Amino acid sequence: MQERFNAIVSRSDLERRGCTLSELLRFYAESYVRLARLLHDLYLALYTDELSKGQTTQEDRRAAIWGLMAAKNMCEEIGLQVCCKHVDELSAKEDSLLAADIKALQENIERELSCHFFVGVPAGRIEAFTKGLKGWENIAKEFPAATEDIEEMSKCFALCRYSAAVFHSLLVAEHGLVRLGQKIGVTDPKEGWDASTRKLAQIVTAGHDKNATALDFAFLEQLSAAVQAMKFAWRNKVNHATGKPLVMGGGFPEYVAEDIISATRNFMRQIAEGLHEEETRIR
Repeated sequence: MQERFNAIVSRSDLERRGCTLSELLRFYAESYVRLARLLHDLYLALYTDELSKGQTTQEDRRAAIWGLMAAKNMCEEIGLQVCCKHVDELSAKEDSLLAADIKALQENIERELSCHFFVGVPAGRIEAFTKGLKGWENIAKEFPAATEDIEEMSKCFALCRYSAAVFHSLLVAEHGLVRLGQKIGVTDPKEGWDASTRKLAQIVTAGHDKNATALDFAFLEQLSAAVQAMKFAWRNKVNHATGKPLVMGGGFPEYVAEDIISATRNFMRQIAEGLHEEETRIR
C-alpha cells in the first residue's frame, strides 16, 4: 500500500504553497484529484482489512499514517487548514485508526472546500499569472520601480480584467517617460506622461537640427511614434488631466488591451536601448 502512496505524492508540487494575502488562492485541480485518490486508497485498504480479518494489520495502519501525512501536505497545498488539524488528530490514533476515520476526513475535506470560491485561470494564461515578468526581464532590470506594475498588469490580463491591465501598462510606460523626461530637459514639476510626451513632441516637431539633447534624433522620432501608437489604441478612454493616467469608463476589449501591453513593452525596450546607446557614446 505504501508504494501506491509514494507514487501519488511524488507528483505533488509543494512549492506551490505559501501564497501571499495579496494574491488569489492558487488552486490546482490536480492537487485535489491526487488527494481524493490517496484517501480512496487509504479507505479501501483499511476497509478490506476490517472486512476480511476483523481488524486492520499493524503494517497497514503504519502505511495509513504515512499516507495521512502525505494527505496533510496536499491539504496545506490547497489551503485546507481545518482538515490539516483533522489529519493531525487521526495521526495520533495509530493503533485504532479505522476506515470510518478516513471516510470522515473525506467528508470534512468536501465540507471545507465548499467554503472556498476558486477562480480558474485558462491554460494559456497561467504563465501570465504566475510568471508576470517573463519577456519583461530586461525592462524590469532597467526600471526596477516598474516591476510591481508589470506583474500586476500581467495578472490582470490573465484574469480578463482588461481595463486594470491597461491601467498598469500605462504606469509601466510612465516609469520610462519619467526617465526620458530627465534626459530631454523636462522642467514641468508634474513629471510623467503629459510633461514628457509634450516635450518629446516639441523636439521632434522642431527637427533634427534643433535637437539639443544628447539623444539620437531618430531614436526620439521612434519614441514619439510609439507614444502616438499607444494613444491611438486607447483613444479617448484614458485621461491625463490630473497629470497621471486614469482609465475612464467603457472598458477595453481583450485585443485592445493586448495591443497596448505589446506597444508598452516595445516602447520600454526602445527607451532602455536608447539610453544604453547614449551611455556608451558618453563613455
